[in-house]
Amino acid sequence: MNTENLKNILLKGLEQGAYPCCAAAVGRGNEVFFRFSAGHRALFPEKLPLTENTLFDMASLTKLMGTTMACLRMLEEGKIALNDKISKYFSQCFGKEDITVFMLMTHTSGISAHMPLYLDKDSVDAVSAILSKPLAYPTGTKTVYSCMGYILLGKILEKIEGKTLDKIVKERVFVPLGMENSFYNPPADAICAATERDIFTGEMVCGVVHDENARFLKGISGNAGMFCTVNDTVRFAKMLSQRGAGYLDEKTFSLAVTDYTPDFDESRGLGFQLYGGKPFPGGSKMPMGSYGHTGFTGTSLFVDNKTGVYAILLTNRVHPTRENGLLYPIRREFYDTVFSEI
Repeated sequence: MNTENLKNILLKGLEQGAYPCCAAAVGRGNEVFFRFSAGHRALFPEKLPLTENTLFDMASLTKLMGTTMACLRMLEEGKIALNDKISKYFSQCFGKEDITVFMLMTHTSGISAHMPLYLDKDSVDAVSAILSKPLAYPTGTKTVYSCMGYILLGKILEKIEGKTLDKIVKERVFVPLGMENSFYNPPADAICAATERDIFTGEMVCGVVHDENARFLKGISGNAGMFCTVNDTVRFAKMLSQRGAGYLDEKTFSLAVTDYTPDFDESRGLGFQLYGGKPFPGGSKMPMGSYGHTGFTGTSLFVDNKTGVYAILLTNRVHPTRENGLLYPIRREFYDTVFSEI
């Protein structure tokens, strides 16, 4: 693999202003072929260099690395089932009783993609706020990526376990995989990559989750909230590279990376984004069925379905503003370069 090409792509992104900093890794199993990091973890109010132990706001990678993995482990334990209806867990479903855990995980529930829960200052119950709204489309008729569906899934896991999602994920993901530098609500002295100015206070957000709904939910949410270093992300990717070996049963992993929406606009497994020959954030050079996820803040992780080679790209492209979309062509070029050389 021509690692110099990868380095030059990432440096080009820095020079073009696609992100203030980036941390990347490529490997397979226990072997790492490429590591690179550069830039500043913050530009405002002062410039601060990226360090090896910098925590990135993983944004929607939380769905995969946290909520999905915890759910799959609980599935193996018999504590939850894919065909469980949400009415099993929520007393008031506002006519949405037949939505299942499977539908939440495959983004086929009909629940809206986004609702600004954080604007409803009178609401203290996210579940009722989400379920009381009309469906965006008839359940099961298409795939619409929904943060709100994953907030509900996180609440279901909390109902089952009787504890908050951060504790569930720590027990079922962080500890088993040795992810010692991964958190919801990082400690005050943690070194974090800055994201964007708070829409209410104007203060630069750093070490607090960027996603407003997750922040409204006190940083612990099924859709976002996780902070990780690149080294911990590598530990997670090693597991994915080996199809869950030592962590998930092979049958469970195969179930998770099956394409359940081949006829819809997006290919979705159980919490996984899959490459199905359709427009895809990981480019177009990986084999069909390759799997991973992205995060709004500029994070991403994908695994080649045939070889097990993984690639990670962590950035804070939303610093200082989310209006910066320059990451996307750089990200495609990065992943296309990795997977076209395998």
